[in-house]
Amino acid sequence: MNYAILRTAKLKTMGNIGSSLAHSYRTIETPNADPNITPKNHHSVATPEAVKQAIKDRLPEKRRSDAVLCIEYLITASPEWEGWGTSKEDEFFKRSAQWLMDKHGAENIAGLSIHRDISTPHLVAYVVPIDHKGKLNCKNFLGGRVKLNQMQTDFANTVADLGLTRGKEGSKAKHTSIKEYYHDINHARDFTIETVSPKAEMFESKARYGEKVTAAVIEQIEPTVKAANSILMDYEKARLDKSVAEASYDTLKKRVEPYLLAIEGLNQEEITRVNEVMLLESRKIAIERVKYERARYVSK
Repeated sequence: MNYAILRTAKLKTMGNIGSSLAHSYRTIETPNADPNITPKNHHSVATPEAVKQAIKDRLPEKRRSDAVLCIEYLITASPEWEGWGTSKEDEFFKRSAQWLMDKHGAENIAGLSIHRDISTPHLVAYVVPIDHKGKLNCKNFLGGRVKLNQMQTDFANTVADLGLTRGKEGSKAKHTSIKEYYHDINHARDFTIETVSPKAEMFESKARYGEKVTAAVIEQIEPTVKAANSILMDYEKARLDKSVAEASYDTLKKRVEPYLLAIEGLNQEEITRVNEVMLLESRKIAIERVKYERARYVSK
């Protein structure tokens, strides 16, 4: 059975929106995306900054401080669907976009992106939830289980003739990747790196000991680096799948948001320079650690 898949995420701050757009426009490294295929991605709006501006332009001046500023939609289908790579794929995304416009009004669709650089293509849309009274009202669209179920059914009916069906209503099935995701989170919450220096052997030269210290540092920080990379790979799952839990997404967002704010407004060349500087500084810190360990060894 091939399913039509529709997920939503509520973005309540411009920081949330910026984090999502950075991922969507690949202005941050996306480990699960193939950079060779990224040029095949399609964006209805040229830059993430333009999407943010479009959202700001639609927001009413008077709104609650905790209001949802933007609904992020993810629309895709089962990986096994035979329509991928055929004319059905184009039709699927065309109907998906039209469904969003019919539901929210074209003027409230701030941006649409189609990602084809990942294993299963999907559409991501940024929608300002303005109701028929001109008010910011996310609850009117996503409020309550009944509305969410009806929305899933309506969308599935829109693409049913393409060989897709709605998931079973009320199903308690979970993605198999959730257990793996939580394993990574639970084993990488603390990114403080603490290393233990190896003991010096009798008559061991300073140069040889320095090499041992360097090797030990690399060996001990490697698990943390791998865990961080794993979290980045699962960032999309946490961001787009509410079943993963919003609290976990917030934790991830807080970790990457300082970096996203630092590169906001920069072009790709400038972002590359920032990354190079960060890498250089990390190497300097590693060298200083080795020097410190050597000095401590000599003073003994």
